[in-house]
Amino acid sequence: MTGARFSLAALLCCLVTTAIADPVAPLSARFVEPTNRYPHNVLGDLPGFGALDVGLEGGRTLRLTLPDTRVFEDIAPRLWDIDGDGIAEIVVVESDHRLGARLTAWSVQRALDGAFDLKLRAANDFIGTRFRWLAVAGIADFTGDGRSEIAFVEMPHLARRLVFVRLVGDRFEPIARMEGFSNHRIGENFITGGTRDCGAGTELVLPSANWQRVAGVTFVNGAFNATDLGPFTDVQGLEALRACAD
Repeated sequence: MTGARFSLAALLCCLVTTAIADPVAPLSARFVEPTNRYPHNVLGDLPGFGALDVGLEGGRTLRLTLPDTRVFEDIAPRLWDIDGDGIAEIVVVESDHRLGARLTAWSVQRALDGAFDLKLRAANDFIGTRFRWLAVAGIADFTGDGRSEIAFVEMPHLARRLVFVRLVGDRFEPIARMEGFSNHRIGENFITGGTRDCGAGTELVLPSANWQRVAGVTFVNGAFNATDLGPFTDVQGLEALRACAD
């Protein structure tokens, strides 16, 4: 009898765990509650935001409110399946008033009682210094192994370092770092560059560190490699390259 009770308890435990960890697909996401409590102003007229609204089926909206010491410092949330379960997470840049920026991903979860909640799915470390930022460059399966990687430029105005990270457990772990790139200039409310596929696989297209050249970064023979795609003239010219225009 004791063994039977133990087996039943174990089964119920597993059922509860599965139900609590039931992910739900978000339909939309947007930043709300603009604030000047983190006066970095790197994105020009685009402020920091204190909260994130996520839309679900049936018109339901979930709100995630950050602590007063943090803001979302980004152009927009991104819906992307980072863990391969077929359900998108919400990928954003979050900044702390002492530690600067980090990359985070949030997932929608449904509990046993039917209540919905937003949970932190993954994050990397904060850069470590106030007013130090990162700009997401692209999300794709750059390596061709069936898993998504996230590319961002760490401190695009200072270090100008391109970083590729991958989900490992509940963390974004770096798999490659490359010096000499940027994708943002102080005061602009947009990110320059992004991904493209002109028939040879996924490529990341972005400016060089001095904004004089355009680089195409691909994964070839087990490593990330940069190719010079020509001079950087303006954002429109770079977007024409992304569109695979001749």
